[in-house]
Amino acid sequence: MSGTPARRIRLDARRRWFPDLRELRRYRQLVVLLGRRDITVRYRQTVLGSIWIFAGALVTAGLFSFVFGRIASLPTGGVPYFLFSYAGLFGWNLFSGSLSSVSGSLNPNAGLISKIYFPRLVLPLSTLASTIVNTALSFVIMLVLLFLYGVAVTWQMLLLPFWLVLGIVLALGVGLFLAAYSVSFRDVGYATPVLISVLLYLSPVAYSLEAVPAGLRNLYLLNPLATILEGTRWALLGGSYLPPAWAIAYAVTFSVLSLVIGAMVFARREWGFADVI
Repeated sequence: MSGTPARRIRLDARRRWFPDLRELRRYRQLVVLLGRRDITVRYRQTVLGSIWIFAGALVTAGLFSFVFGRIASLPTGGVPYFLFSYAGLFGWNLFSGSLSSVSGSLNPNAGLISKIYFPRLVLPLSTLASTIVNTALSFVIMLVLLFLYGVAVTWQMLLLPFWLVLGIVLALGVGLFLAAYSVSFRDVGYATPVLISVLLYLSPVAYSLEAVPAGLRNLYLLNPLATILEGTRWALLGGSYLPPAWAIAYAVTFSVLSLVIGAMVFARREWGFADVI
């Protein structure tokens, strides 16, 4: 009988130092399928549905406006504080959502990992789909707010994809590292929300980089997320203030190295996921 020969899959028990990207490419349809499932399941059986995507950010921006804008009177460079804080939350939610979903992507899929072979990197990558959709919808709300507050869209918004991709790269790198150890050490699942909470206040979400004392600013910028979030706000709202060139180069280098190291650690520990999970 003639027909298309069956595809052969060769399983190699040796540990790898880096994910097999060619094998991952062959499973790209599985990434799409699981990403679509994550999007549909997340808001299933909810009354407001996708409204929850930006409702939380709007409420948080309102609280920040009252606490940091009215009470603390932090500087915003002349931008209305609600718009200022929403712009900060726009980049922050992309990072924190990506980090949370990637780091927690393995244990909920224990049945798949223990019964079916596929590159385990498929799972954390597929979780990024819902975060990207959330970001796209939040961007629409951002444009509406810019219109309502009478803030003009500038050429700087053309650089917004650069900052968003950089945020995803950093979150993916750290998330892969945490996901690789979350299978053996469930403490990672409890520590990750604490880490995210700490980063929220160590990053310019509710305040600007200009509010940081000048003597501490260089030390503060050692947090690469600070540069990414400030760059995202700069792209959205315009203005002239941008982190210095060395901070941008440092954030890019740190993010890329985080992704490489995270992928290496994930690949190194991947062989034992099915036995431990």
